[in-house]
Amino acid sequence: MPSIEITPIELMSLKKLAVINGVLAKTISGQASVEQMALTRVLIDVVNRADVANHTPSKA
Repeated sequence: MPSIEITPIELMSLKKLAVINGVLAKTISGQASVEQMALTRVLIDVVNRADVANHTPSKA
């Protein structure tokens, strides 16, 4: 599986984007809300995986 590096500032930005998307999803309705919540879940998953990767020693 290919890997990418996410810097701490990029990770922080993704976390803030996930929070903003979550708030947006709660303020809109209909299909837009459903899609925004799906995007929020994807962002949270990416953030969690990046957090784990950034705290796991690399095998060089």
